[in-house]
Amino acid sequence: MRNFKSDNFAALYKDMLQEVIKNPDSKVAPRGEKTQELYNVVLELTNPLENTFFNSVRAPSEKYLAGELIWYFSGRNDLAFIKKYSKFWSAIACENGTCNSAYGNLLFNEVNEYGFTEWAWALTALKKDKNTRQAIMRFNKPRFSYENNKDFVCTLAAQFIIRNNALHFTVIMRSNDLRFGIQYDVPFFTTLQQVMHKQLLSIYPDLQLGCYTHIVNSIHLYEKDIDEAKNSLESQFYSTRLPTIETLLPVSGEGRPVQAYMDLSYGLIDPAIQDTFYRWVAKAAGIFSDVQMVS
Repeated sequence: MRNFKSDNFAALYKDMLQEVIKNPDSKVAPRGEKTQELYNVVLELTNPLENTFFNSVRAPSEKYLAGELIWYFSGRNDLAFIKKYSKFWSAIACENGTCNSAYGNLLFNEVNEYGFTEWAWALTALKKDKNTRQAIMRFNKPRFSYENNKDFVCTLAAQFIIRNNALHFTVIMRSNDLRFGIQYDVPFFTTLQQVMHKQLLSIYPDLQLGCYTHIVNSIHLYEKDIDEAKNSLESQFYSTRLPTIETLLPVSGEGRPVQAYMDLSYGLIDPAIQDTFYRWVAKAAGIFSDVQMVS
C-alpha cells in the first residue's frame, strides 16, 4: 500500500508521478497498453480547497475541466455538450450516444425505487444523524457489468462522514490514469465536498470542511506518457485552487441539478448570477464567447 499526504494536490500529484516512474509496483498491459502502476494507493488531501495545480510542461486544461464540471453538474449523460471538449467521450460512448461515466447523471438524476438520488440519500442521512456511517454514493452500478463495455465506470463509491465536527469525504476507485484522470477527478470530488458542506451548514452551522481521501486500486501511467511526465518533474508544481462556490450551489436541496447549470450546458448564461464559481466555469469553458442570455 502507498500512502501520500499533503495540504495541496500539487504536492500529492508530484509525489505520485515520481513514484510511478521510479518505483512502480508493477508493469502491466491491460488491453495490450503498457503501463507502470502503483496499487492500493491512499491520498489524503488535508485542505480540499487546494485542489488543482499548474506545471509548465503538463497542467490540467482549464477549458476541459470547466466543461466537464458543467456537464457533471448539469446531470446530462449525452455527448452533445461534452464532446466539444474531448474526443475521449465519443470514443467510449454507448451505442445510444450516452456515457456510463457521466457522474452528474449517476449522482443527481437517477432516482432509486424509494425516490432518492445518490446525492439526496447521502444528504438526508447526514441531516438525520450527524454521526451516521450511511452517507454513501454509488457510481459503478451492476448494470455496467457487461462484455465489451468501453466505459466501465472507474469510481466505485464515495462516503461522507462527520467526525470531530468536520465533514470528511472519501472516494474509492478501481482505476485512475495519472495523465488524463486524477487531475480532473480530484477537483470535481473536492467541489462535491464543498457543496455538501454548504448544504449542511443550515443544520450544523459550525461544521468545518475536513479532509479529502482518495483511494485507488491502480494508479497508473501509460508508457507513451512517461517521457512527458519525466519532463514535467523538472519543472515546478504550483498549488492552485478552483474558485469557491459562494451563492449558487450547483445541486439542489433535493439532490438534483439546478437549472442554471443545465442552462450552461446548452450555452445559456444568466447574467444576474454573480457566483464566482459559476462565472468561472462559464468563462473557462468558452460559453461567454457564444453566449445567449437567459431571459
